[in-house]
Amino acid sequence: MEIRLIKIVLITFILTSCSTNNLDKFDYNNGDNPWINAYKDNAFYNCFMEGHQNDTILRNLIRKRDLQNPYEAIDVEDLIHAAELGRNIAKNIPIAKLGCEECKNNEKYITSNCLHYYKSFELDSIAKKAFKDFKKREKEKYKIYRKKNLN
Repeated sequence: MEIRLIKIVLITFILTSCSTNNLDKFDYNNGDNPWINAYKDNAFYNCFMEGHQNDTILRNLIRKRDLQNPYEAIDVEDLIHAAELGRNIAKNIPIAKLGCEECKNNEKYITSNCLHYYKSFELDSIAKKAFKDFKKREKEKYKIYRKKNLN
């Protein structure tokens, strides 16, 4: 009886402790929080572009065809900060050594590293904090506006 109880408790523990993947479902409308998506998109884009800085053809093609993120209500200072984060990630991507027998000229896993950073807890946390700070600045601007225009 005691072994059966231990098995039941153990199985229950295993089944309840398995975490589910809480990824958002993809949509073309920029998700639940377009501000955070625009911030993270800008970090990814700048990581990718910095990683391919010597490939003029690729860079020109992307600039010509890719409109990036359609959300425009993000401050320039936040876009600059996100861009710096992305460029710093790209600058620190190590040269591919393991798993790349064909690599010759200091190739790097640029796209995969930029994508991994995009979906990282680290960038999520930074973007959420930046959004919170943005909302605080907007609230302060509104207070100043109301004070000037309603008194």
